[in-house]
Amino acid sequence: MSTSSTVFPDWRVNDFVQRALTGYEPAVRQRFRDFLHDAMLTRDVDLFYPLASQVREAGEHGDYEAIEALCRNIRDGIERGLLVPGPALDPKVPKSTWSPRIVDERVWTLLVYGAIRSRKVDVAGMIVQEMKAVGVRPSIRIWNYILMGMVKTGAQPRMLQVLNKMREDGHEPDLMSQTIVLRALFDKRSLAQARGVFLSIIGSIPSDRPWTDEETTALRSAYNVVLNGLLRCQLIEEADKVFATMGKEGPAPDVVTFNTLLNRYAHMKLPQKVKETLHIMGDRNVSPDIYTFTILFVNACHLGDDAMKHILMERMRELDIKANTALLSAAIYSILANGENDSLKHAMQLLRLMEKSPDKEARPNEITYNTILHKIRQQIEDKTIPFAAGHEQMEKIYDGMKRRMFRPNRVTLHVMMKQYLTHPHPDSLRTATAIFNELCTERVDNDDTWYIFLQGLNRRGQLELVAETIRKLQQRQSIQPKKSLLALVERLSWRI
Repeated sequence: MSTSSTVFPDWRVNDFVQRALTGYEPAVRQRFRDFLHDAMLTRDVDLFYPLASQVREAGEHGDYEAIEALCRNIRDGIERGLLVPGPALDPKVPKSTWSPRIVDERVWTLLVYGAIRSRKVDVAGMIVQEMKAVGVRPSIRIWNYILMGMVKTGAQPRMLQVLNKMREDGHEPDLMSQTIVLRALFDKRSLAQARGVFLSIIGSIPSDRPWTDEETTALRSAYNVVLNGLLRCQLIEEADKVFATMGKEGPAPDVVTFNTLLNRYAHMKLPQKVKETLHIMGDRNVSPDIYTFTILFVNACHLGDDAMKHILMERMRELDIKANTALLSAAIYSILANGENDSLKHAMQLLRLMEKSPDKEARPNEITYNTILHKIRQQIEDKTIPFAAGHEQMEKIYDGMKRRMFRPNRVTLHVMMKQYLTHPHPDSLRTATAIFNELCTERVDNDDTWYIFLQGLNRRGQLELVAETIRKLQQRQSIQPKKSLLALVERLSWRI
């Protein structure tokens, strides 16, 4: 089987083959290409880091086709004896130059991670099947990645099937598995099932020995998920009972626990519960962080309580928590990451306050705007906010940056180009193309620039523009493409 059509051949290699091997039969030239393919594949699997770089880039760009192609290549290499599945070799043991390279658990885990990062649970499932076909049992970590992917893609109803497959495979769900399921059940308001999972977690807590740091962290994460879930469902008394066990039967609460409670009580407009939580926080000597003050500050904004905002700022100064740009930018990211229906509105309120701040050290900078743009774009992809609402806010932020004389950098332009490429309106394609041309004209383009643009054009079915862009890239002497970009170019070249 020829494999050169599914890997990452540089067009310079093709040029070399045409020039240097022009007198040879086509079969000889093809064999040379296959040899290069095998050499690159075994090298990347052996060294692992080049492979990790490819998969991370493909996952970041949502290029699940590259992950599929890489998995097929590895399976083909195993079938031909070029690669062998098994445990990693001891690095101290010298390897024979021509011995088959080991496809260990790291490689399979990496592929599943890439598929989940691309939001393609079905591709991750295909990789698991390929693993089993060559006699490799998926690890608990791989199953947990798949569970997380199901939460991200809204496939929670299938999670119980995955848990059953885990058990059939000889794995009992660990604390992380159960916490992922717990979060998904609360998201779907499946309270009876969520309570059952939490009881299972409590029953698994070791009572005959001290907990390890890892166990404590995992347990606390589960408790925090339960508190957040119960309060989202307005079950205050039940949440109080769970919280009362923390530090006794359960793990002691940390600042994340208290921030979770404060955030939910603030959203529920329960000022007395906010005050009680702050008192308990002080009694337990848990120090507030910037996110604590952000939650309280946003709450004061909602209530129109200017006096409270002043008190909070004074208290931050007393605790030497300076509300500088970096901290407030991180706070905005935290608000957006909360995933609530009104998180975008709250983040924008805090941004407006930063923009009006008399303190220059607390005003937004490029990082602030990039943080918001990136997170809104991510929420649009995750479908946690409507496309139209997110797009409108991104355009406002982008235009606001330019009005305030901030020069959009490459990160900003990449986010906006990706957003415009996914917008169905024809004008959006023209705007995306203008951004791409601006990056290239000013010579600040890189591999990601070309990758985002080519992938976006392909998904819009703009094959003529794809062909034209590939020709430009081939003529671009300053660009030495990385393998992920070469993989995309190779795949697209077969379509045009």
